[in-house]
Amino acid sequence: MKVQITNKTDCESKYGIRSEPQLAFIKPGNAVEFNLFVKPYCTCKVDDPILIVSSDVKKSKEKTYQLHVIFETELTSLLDYDELKIDKKLGEGAFGIVFKGELRGNKVAIKQMKNMAGDSETIEEFEKEVMMLDKFRSDYIIHFYGAVFIPNKYCMVTEYAEYGSIQDSIHKYSKDKKPGHKLRIKFMIDAAKGIEYLHSNGILHRDIKPDNILIVSVNPNTLVNAKLTDFGSSRNVNMMMTNMTFTKGVGTPMYMAPEVLDQKKYKMPSDIFSFGVSLFEAYIWNTPYPIEKFKYPWDIAQFIGSGKRLEKPNKCQSGFIT
Repeated sequence: MKVQITNKTDCESKYGIRSEPQLAFIKPGNAVEFNLFVKPYCTCKVDDPILIVSSDVKKSKEKTYQLHVIFETELTSLLDYDELKIDKKLGEGAFGIVFKGELRGNKVAIKQMKNMAGDSETIEEFEKEVMMLDKFRSDYIIHFYGAVFIPNKYCMVTEYAEYGSIQDSIHKYSKDKKPGHKLRIKFMIDAAKGIEYLHSNGILHRDIKPDNILIVSVNPNTLVNAKLTDFGSSRNVNMMMTNMTFTKGVGTPMYMAPEVLDQKKYKMPSDIFSFGVSLFEAYIWNTPYPIEKFKYPWDIAQFIGSGKRLEKPNKCQSGFIT
């Protein structure tokens, strides 16, 4: 009699399963012991059937018996895509689409990555960002739930910020309806604490801007009102040997430090410059470089590169800008 064990083919993204032996021929009156080995690829709860198929070679008869593989893994940052509930689209960029969703009863933001199939370089960058996010432990960094590594379903899942980014709020609310001065300052203090956390751990963000500062509360008396997000450009300073120069596609020219625009070596002060421009923007609640004066991005680069800086806003509170 020939005996073999088969399993579901649609489980391969969640776990691998193998049997030893894979196939056995049993003589009458004898028995064989099968060992099953299961390797989870993500956090999952499994109750799947496996089939034991026995074939009588001489009589050409086949019988099938069903057993169930039942197990539950510990919680990790490797997520099961089937656990995600996608609600609505929030936005779209060059590298991904962001959805509002739910994971285990928590409201989350799901960033579904684009065009990653077969792109080893993009997958490597995705893995680096996930590894970095998984290590962060700060109230001022957006909470990371985990990521999905299934081909064509690559995504990362983070805390959902219901008020969007500071940039979103600037576009949404006019100067008359903007958050109060105290609250705007609190947003930026929280962002500064997030940057401080990164820098104290040797991490350079490289894309500090109002788009990447998310508002999680508009109550000025709460502990945390804003958090940093988007670490796709971030790098460990020690890993880069503090020898970083401008990288195409990294950062946003409006917020770049002079040394970055000049393609010189740069370190953590470049983040501080970007934060300064963001702070200025949050203070005036408008673009710091008006289109009337700066028609093209290179106009900003030329302005900064020549040593010029933004003028002090009208009616600026004493001591805010020195």
